[in-house]
Amino acid sequence: MQKNVFYNYLKHPETLNQESLTELKTLVKNYPTFQSAWMLLLKNLKILDHPDFEQYLKQGAIHVADRRILYHFIHQEIPKNEEQSPAETLVDPLALEYMTPGFYRLQEPTEQKDESLVDLIRSIRKKEVTKELEEVDQPVEEKEEEKSDNSFVTETLAKIYWQQKHYRKAIQAYENLSLKYPEKSTYFAGQIEKIKKLTN
Repeated sequence: MQKNVFYNYLKHPETLNQESLTELKTLVKNYPTFQSAWMLLLKNLKILDHPDFEQYLKQGAIHVADRRILYHFIHQEIPKNEEQSPAETLVDPLALEYMTPGFYRLQEPTEQKDESLVDLIRSIRKKEVTKELEEVDQPVEEKEEEKSDNSFVTETLAKIYWQQKHYRKAIQAYENLSLKYPEKSTYFAGQIEKIKKLTN
């Protein structure tokens, strides 16, 4: 379907007919996330009083973000007066907004929504910057302790810490091993005592 034909259907839904129905079915098959195409297809089915309307409505409702707009669009009376301003209907704004497949927005967000979204993004960025600054201020030893994952602590690692005279890390490793292997907790407690005697 050509873009100008699609635009014309949006602007003048009274022109929807059996031929447009076939084209719109093909369009939603090829572009299942194209909301405006679904809306036009459902409008077309409604105008033709097609028996498949209910079936397509169930499918289309999934692909349309705002079902209130869909409802109003489907049930909107087609103006008999051709001179009626397009701004008075829902059709023209939709035509202007939803020309491309996969376009998800059905209406212009209000300024308030824009501001709240901007505020949300700012607060997230502020939290990220604060977290980064806290990490920079944090001593290197504390960072390493936080990053060390208890699941990778082994007895060999604890011995290496001990041999390299990283007594605090060795004690912490044995404490983690004691929690991980409670059946050997007496042995690990003995190792911790030996290290503490060396440090005193």
